Amino acid sequence: MKRCPVCNSPLTDKKYEEALGILETKEKVLKAAQEKLAREKMELNEKLKQSKLREKAAKKQGVDDERARTKRLLAGKEEEIQKWKERVQQLQRGTTPQTEGLEFEDRLVRRLQKEFGDDLVEHKGKGGDILHTVKLQQAIAGIIVYECKRTPSLPTAHVDQALDAKKQREADFAVLVTTAKKKGFNGFAQIKGVLVVSPLAVIPLAALLRQHLFEMMRAKIDKEQRAIIANKLVEFVTSPQFKNPIEEVIQSTSELQEMVKDEAKEHVRIWQKRWNHYQTIKWDSSHIRENLNLVLRGEEPKLLQRPKDAPLNLLLEAAD
Repeated sequence: MKRCPVCNSPLTDKKYEEALGILETKEKVLKAAQEKLAREKMELNEKLKQSKLREKAAKKQGVDDERARTKRLLAGKEEEIQKWKERVQQLQRGTTPQTEGLEFEDRLVRRLQKEFGDDLVEHKGKGGDILHTVKLQQAIAGIIVYECKRTPSLPTAHVDQALDAKKQREADFAVLVTTAKKKGFNGFAQIKGVLVVSPLAVIPLAALLRQHLFEMMRAKIDKEQRAIIANKLVEFVTSPQFKNPIEEVIQSTSELQEMVKDEAKEHVRIWQKRWNHYQTIKWDSSHIRENLNLVLRGEEPKLLQRPKDAPLNLLLEAAD
């Protein structure tokens, strides 16, 4: 007699097989249920994981967006602050952007006239701040027009202005001389066919353009070909093989200027120290003399009060 696998009661062979089948079925159902539950648990865990990743990515994107927005705002504010600083400095000097711009142009005119005495350099203002007529043995070899901008930024309008001046004056080259600071601009660039240059490198650039105009004149190139060749030269001088030396000129000139400033400050510091020593020697000599006079008159020497030292006055004139 076989016994029930569930309750252990005695069963016939037929009943035992039936009971065994029910048990196997229950076990299969239970196993299937457990497997389903395990799959659902895994799926739920995966969904939770993906949800957390999406949430984290969203937060990161939000932070990145906010950082980018803050950076843009700060960049705008820094530019605005720089403009206000320059305006304050102008007020302290008693100047305006317009008068400083004119002074900037006047200085460049004098520099060009000094460097290229055979040429005609004119301060025009509208239609190009400076018109540079290049001459070779009194014959006109070509024209360079300069736009001068003493500004912290480099807007496209300044480039367009130089381009318009080139067309109006029928010039061979347009040069925008600017004090602007801009990411990627190291003092020399080409924008829309206009050569954009720092004041530190304008003379070397002008010398190169003059030489090119001389060569075209000697070769007797017609007007249309001149324009094509001039455009090719603009592209060449802003290529790395030429641009790098120009930028080195700008960097070296800037460093030399800083060295001169540092040297001048050091000289002033030494002069001030020497002046203070001279003042001390003068006072000590006077103090001794006064006390000797007191002793000679039979009086007691006194500690006299030292007068205020005379200031060191230096007359420094900045050369162009």
